[in-house]
Amino acid sequence: MAQKTALIVYAHQSPGSFNAAVRDVASQELTEQGYRVIVSDLYAMNFRANATQDDIIGDLKNSELFQYGEETMHAWMEGRLSDDIMAEQRKVEEAELIIFQFPLYWFSVPAIMKGWMDRVLTQGFAFSLEKMYNNGIFKDKKAMLSFTTGATQTMFQPDGINGDINITLWPLQNGTLHFCGFQVLAPQIFWSPAHCPPMVRTAMLEGWRGRLKGLLAEKPLTFAPCELFDLSFQGGFLLWPKVREERESQPYGITTGHHLGKLLPPDNQTRAQPSDENKPDCKN
Repeated sequence: MAQKTALIVYAHQSPGSFNAAVRDVASQELTEQGYRVIVSDLYAMNFRANATQDDIIGDLKNSELFQYGEETMHAWMEGRLSDDIMAEQRKVEEAELIIFQFPLYWFSVPAIMKGWMDRVLTQGFAFSLEKMYNNGIFKDKKAMLSFTTGATQTMFQPDGINGDINITLWPLQNGTLHFCGFQVLAPQIFWSPAHCPPMVRTAMLEGWRGRLKGLLAEKPLTFAPCELFDLSFQGGFLLWPKVREERESQPYGITTGHHLGKLLPPDNQTRAQPSDENKPDCKN
């Protein structure tokens, strides 16, 4: 049986950080399970965050109006992307599991990790209009966010000052990872470790180690399948009318983003749902 590969995309500048400890636990545990673990340490690599025409080798298709998405798609098809992008894309191709490890910055990833997503997940390589979401290019791969916060957990509750963490996570988990087809596992959130005593931080790491032992058996988070939508410009990529009718009697929306003006499904972006709980109806 071929050895499986896990990629950890890591963004923290300090080797003594809690994020580094979390990364090391993941690397150790997955290695013990027989994985080949690759770590992209973005700060150590001095990975360039800004997406520019320097990412393209050779002539542009349209030098008068530079469009990054179009140009990088053609460059990917022709093998003309910069070496650093192609190296990261090879890692993604090899990996069955990708873990993004980072401290939460401004309710999102650090700029260097956002740059990795912008530059590595190019059109054609990671997505197309025909291949997205549950029909996406990476539908056989799993990905997850693992991150630390400065805020406490209560601050990210629906009645907390920062608002519902499920809403915070929607753009990253649905709009980036699932858009590319990844089966998105529930995030691993380390709440405010800088303000916790050593005993609590140790317990956090041990909890992470325990989760990793069964990680690949976990069910992914629930998203709205493409089959619920009229995937045409004429239809506006909207829900099929019959689907809307069928959802009228449901107390919750389909997902955090597809709420349909209803209550948000509880923990939609933080906990995998049992197979029969709030399951979207795929009929159209």
